[in-house]
Amino acid sequence: MIMQTRLAFSLFESGVIILIRFLVSILMFHHGLEKLSDPQGFTTFVIDKYFSYLPLSHLLWTYFAAYTQLIASVLVALGIFFRPALISLSMTMLFALVFHFLDSGLQGAPFAIVEAHNYDFETSGLYLITYLSLIVTGAGQLSLSHIISRFVPKTIRWFA
Repeated sequence: MIMQTRLAFSLFESGVIILIRFLVSILMFHHGLEKLSDPQGFTTFVIDKYFSYLPLSHLLWTYFAAYTQLIASVLVALGIFFRPALISLSMTMLFALVFHFLDSGLQGAPFAIVEAHNYDFETSGLYLITYLSLIVTGAGQLSLSHIISRFVPKTIRWFA
């Protein structure tokens, strides 16, 4: 009886994790596509203005962000190279948070009522919290990394 309950809970937990993985990946994938639709615009209005200190071509940073959002989202959805993908997405969201704080500040959070009914930094903050939570929980049993973990040495399993 206890084993059946644990198995049922484990499958439920994995189902919730896969749902979160797919939903957050689909939503983030959109942000990558959006950057690629006008890379020069994103570079001019975000990278050049708020991150002028970054080395290399600023357009290259836009492509780094866009392709991180595209490729890492697919990896998260599939549940392979899960934690490295989440770490790269978390870094992208840290830059997004810095951008929003530099652009509009805290906007009176947490008690102010803002014109758009949500704080500018809210979305990137929620993505970051989701990514950090998934780093801790792992990809779950319904993932490619769980399937191949039987064939990967325990010393590097964290990266799979």
